[in-house]
Amino acid sequence: MSTLANQRGAAFLREVGRALTALVIALIVALIVIFVTSADPGKAFSTLASAPLSSNRTMGLWIDDVAKLTLTGLAFSLVFQARQFSMGVQGQVYVGGLFAAFVAMSPLGATPFAIPLGMLAGMLAGAVYGFVPGYAKARFGASEIVSSLMLNYIAILVVNYLIRAHLAPAGSGQLMTAKFPDAAIFPAIIPGTRFDLGIAIALVATVIVWFLLYRTNWGLKLRLVGHNPKFAEYAGIRASFVMVSAMTVAGSLGGLLGSVFVQGRAFGNLAQNFDGNLAFEGILIAIVARSRPLAVPFVALAYGYLRQGAQLMGIRTDVPTEMIAVVQAIIILLVASSFSLPGKALFKRLLGQSPASAASAEAAK
Repeated sequence: MSTLANQRGAAFLREVGRALTALVIALIVALIVIFVTSADPGKAFSTLASAPLSSNRTMGLWIDDVAKLTLTGLAFSLVFQARQFSMGVQGQVYVGGLFAAFVAMSPLGATPFAIPLGMLAGMLAGAVYGFVPGYAKARFGASEIVSSLMLNYIAILVVNYLIRAHLAPAGSGQLMTAKFPDAAIFPAIIPGTRFDLGIAIALVATVIVWFLLYRTNWGLKLRLVGHNPKFAEYAGIRASFVMVSAMTVAGSLGGLLGSVFVQGRAFGNLAQNFDGNLAFEGILIAIVARSRPLAVPFVALAYGYLRQGAQLMGIRTDVPTEMIAVVQAIIILLVASSFSLPGKALFKRLLGQSPASAASAEAAK
């Protein structure tokens, strides 16, 4: 047992070190970009590094991003654990937000049931939207990547049309619905900020997903299908059922994120293109976290900080906000490629470890 615990501890430290190294390299590249593009690089970099902590308002923006990035990271992690590559979280966010908005704009929106019913409606809508590409893959062999991406476009265009043509106040020219009743909007944890119920929902969802994956038979089957689908079939596990159910549960998380968007204090209504492509950034969170649910909030915390720092830097300095895309791309390349630092073999020799034993240790990992 102690040997297994030591192996897990070593693997954890190795992954943390890899992620931190990727982050440091990405920040070095960001610093170079800042020096090249900014007339005042010192101010720009200090804004990137400290702006999210500069006030209660900016900290609220950061934590609001963390909550949403955590939920989208969990949704992608679930399907990645099953070795599926569904890209449908963004579409699930839109249908989830739409159905949560229907609850908020109905007579129920002014009652104490508005928030839980809105979340439930969003989750059910997202689950159905996640089930569709999963069933198409299992029943007809359709590529889940293509079908989920196409469903994203359908959801975004349909929701935007409904807002413009039917849900926005008549004659207002607005591209959003009227403000939801107060009872349908998440209460603020820190008054006057976006630090609201969303972060608590994200943390509870993290624990639930971890429990489902590592403490239930369904989670064991899902991980087995992801690691070795042929062996899973040989063991009598219905891989197609596990795959569809994983995409359905992930869809419910996407729908929940939709309700967190529209019922959160950042919006409190349904607007066109409300996700700002944040839902798609869960791919980065899932990759860096290696699809481990308990690692997702920590990755979201770090990435959310960089994301907000870059946005505030784009507002307050002459460096474009798009620079965060540079950092994001570098982190994905480094972590997804399982890079190793140059000079690693030399470092091991200095510690007295022979190349043969080093290779054996790497193979044992």
